[in-house]
Amino acid sequence: MRISVRAPFDADWMVGFLAKRVIPELESVRDATYFRCVEGSERPLSVRVTNRTLSVSIPDGLADQAPILKEHVRRVFDLDADSVAIDAHLGAHPRLRAAVSRSPGLRVPGAFDGFELAVRAILGQQVSVARATALARMIVQRYGATGDGRWVFPSPDCLARQTPAEIGMPGRRGEAVRRLAEMVARGDLAVSAAMPPNDLRKALTGIAGIGPWTAQYIAMRAGRDADAFPDSDWVILKQLGTTAAGARKMAEAWRPYRAYAVMYIWASAAAARVKAA
Repeated sequence: MRISVRAPFDADWMVGFLAKRVIPELESVRDATYFRCVEGSERPLSVRVTNRTLSVSIPDGLADQAPILKEHVRRVFDLDADSVAIDAHLGAHPRLRAAVSRSPGLRVPGAFDGFELAVRAILGQQVSVARATALARMIVQRYGATGDGRWVFPSPDCLARQTPAEIGMPGRRGEAVRRLAEMVARGDLAVSAAMPPNDLRKALTGIAGIGPWTAQYIAMRAGRDADAFPDSDWVILKQLGTTAAGARKMAEAWRPYRAYAVMYIWASAAAARVKAA
């Protein structure tokens, strides 16, 4: 199945972002192709990514789920974004002009599953991407075995009955994961675009152990909120050379696409690290 991509689209940014965050038991990225294990098949879903198209291979036996899997893919790769309009808006701002010119078509990587992304965001509070990914892998290894040699990300029902802190993280953070799982399992919280962004953020920050940065990050990637803005993000503050309040003030001009501005800021920081290496 081929899915056309509305240009511009920076495939390298998207693939690189996902590659740094894969859980080996569930995902992998090789040769510009994203692989994802899906329930009901021993073979993974694969998505070959270029700047023009996504070539999606649906595992045998899951043809009837193709429409649902296609929507998952569209969310992960943010295919509904209008990058022409977004880049025109952000590129007019002096602070972002060079970044937009250098890498037009940055999208906000989405989530194959909103609950999974939310758990991973909690695990990532105040730790590196590598440590957060390692913790997510431990979650899968401890609670996600299927019994037939395969793995899944544990369901909300499963994690609601566990003590996630036992994998090696602060108890408050582990309890936040368990509480999130409990709310999702009961149907009190939908970690997706089905929940209005403000309601999603309010529900998330109402859970002890989930801070504003985490709520904004989840809203940005799982809630598909194009205007989400984690103003306390360390990279944002360093790149802009300001405080969280200063970042919020500066970002007013970027509405309603502040989440995409975040991608350009993060990409600029990554490019600077490569140049300095």
